[in-house]
Amino acid sequence: MNKSRLIIAVALVSSLSWFGCNKEGKLNEPSTFKTPAGPVELKLKWTAGERIVQDMNMKQTMEMNLPGRPAPMKQEMTMAQEYGLNVLKETPDGGHEVEMEFLRTRMSMAMGGKQMADFDSAKKSPENQAGPGGDIFSKIVGSKIRYFLNATNGIDRLEGVDELMNKLAASGQTPEAGALKGMYNEGFFKQTMSQSRYLPPKPVQLGDTWPVEIEFPMGSIGTLELDFTFTLKSWEMHGQRNCARLDFDGTVKNKPGTDTAGPMSISSLDGTLSGTSWFDPELGMTIDTALNQDLTMTMNLPKAAGAAAPGGMKMQMNQLMTIKMASVK
Repeated sequence: MNKSRLIIAVALVSSLSWFGCNKEGKLNEPSTFKTPAGPVELKLKWTAGERIVQDMNMKQTMEMNLPGRPAPMKQEMTMAQEYGLNVLKETPDGGHEVEMEFLRTRMSMAMGGKQMADFDSAKKSPENQAGPGGDIFSKIVGSKIRYFLNATNGIDRLEGVDELMNKLAASGQTPEAGALKGMYNEGFFKQTMSQSRYLPPKPVQLGDTWPVEIEFPMGSIGTLELDFTFTLKSWEMHGQRNCARLDFDGTVKNKPGTDTAGPMSISSLDGTLSGTSWFDPELGMTIDTALNQDLTMTMNLPKAAGAAAPGGMKMQMNQLMTIKMASVK
């Protein structure tokens, strides 16, 4: 079951991956943007030829109550993902082609004080690759998804999902491969590149707020429903960059999926999210985000695990995440 919970965490993190200032490339150049006296447009920008690298780090603590066990089980996990975005070109209609590449995955997990997994895709030792999930995550690293964006940053189509599915299928019928195949579908990748949906639809000034409602498909887990309120809190220097500080809070719920027989079936999920992100109007990108989320969920256990009690396993989870832009070149 620990592998299924890992995939849930990855999916929740990926649903916020647009938020992503290390001193690299343009991030180390002093901002020329001047703090506006009135409303300003916060608009996503893509520059042909740019390469953007983002780094996500997460620390998760979880308490699980399993049927038939008197005491809850505690789990701690840290996870990091690094990925690149290559802006390949601008299209004649004002859109862009952008390629996402998985660069590195790091994960460690302890349950009940015992180390259960410790994986880093950059380490090629046999012990590292043979660890839980090592083979499957190694296959993901290097995979590329190409996005064809229109002039409003909507996704007309994407390529590379079938190739990724073939890589996962080559790992055999393992729980990890099945879970990732269920999550990394076309809807998932469309959602992770829907950055512009989080920005205000019109120019804003200090104190202005705007709602954001997103549905995020997660295969057999169901559909996550994210309901946020964003506020332009202040203008702040973040490293060398003059940024709009955007505070946000909201809720997350799920609509159960139709496939309740899979290993990741969830009957209920409720939670709250809050955090801050820093948007650079000159670069047209969010360069840093800090996020806290608390989740309560009930997972249906497969019969093979002896879970006859209704409701399955109940979990309480806290996740602290930072998503930083490591470089823009």
